[in-house]
Amino acid sequence: MLAMPYRSIQRVYFDDLDALNILHNVRYLLFIERARGGLLQALGFLWQDPLEKNPDKYHVVAAHTIDYLAPVRGEGELNVEIRPVHLGRSSLVLDALVTSRHGNTTHARSSTRLVRLDPETNAPCAWSDRMRNAITPLLPAT
Repeated sequence: MLAMPYRSIQRVYFDDLDALNILHNVRYLLFIERARGGLLQALGFLWQDPLEKNPDKYHVVAAHTIDYLAPVRGEGELNVEIRPVHLGRSSLVLDALVTSRHGNTTHARSSTRLVRLDPETNAPCAWSDRMRNAITPLLPAT
């Protein structure tokens, strides 16, 4: 089982910055999405696998909230911590923190709700047993 939160180091480049040398707000979402992809890959859900092997890759972002807490100034590395916090029939909620490389400054906090879709109807459908078995042990104790 993976340790939670899942941690991903993301590199901030010059073209990620705005004219004030501050990380552009949309880049936080990109870094969080990359961390989410890393988590799913670490759990064995590979994007390149066909739908027959990984039907759970057919999902959409249904909701996303983010609070910007402290600006990121200049190039360097960030740490993105992500963890699943709720698994519904067709939904999965993941919370994320974007922090300085060593975690002493929290730059942003977010929550993302994914919804699994049926590839033929595009209607919400249940996550596979494989996904449930991978995510359930990672959820916080209730």
